Amino acid sequence: MDKVPGLTVIDGLNSANYQEGETPRIEKLTAATGSTVIRISFTAGQEMKDHRSPFPILVHGAVGEVDFTVDDHTVSLVPGTAVHVEGGVTHRLCAKQDSVVTLVVLR
Repeated sequence: MDKVPGLTVIDGLNSANYQEGETPRIEKLTAATGSTVIRISFTAGQEMKDHRSPFPILVHGAVGEVDFTVDDHTVSLVPGTAVHVEGGVTHRLCAKQDSVVTLVVLR
């Protein structure tokens, strides 16, 4: 596809790229005006412990199932489900099965 000014095409949002170990693989797919798009590939049981972003984020379930927790409230991220989190809010993720989520950092 030819480059089109003002248009960014992002492929691979639901393509898994798993890694061994306790933590998921985190890959920046693109940085565009106002956002950075990241693919996170989890194997079952991998987790991202409590952390926070200084910027608002949108996390969308692409493959599998990931528990997304803020305080004592957990949302099951499955394909078609997303959460928006304000900057500075502590959260954690834990994969119930092999999974992929798309993280959009809004700046």
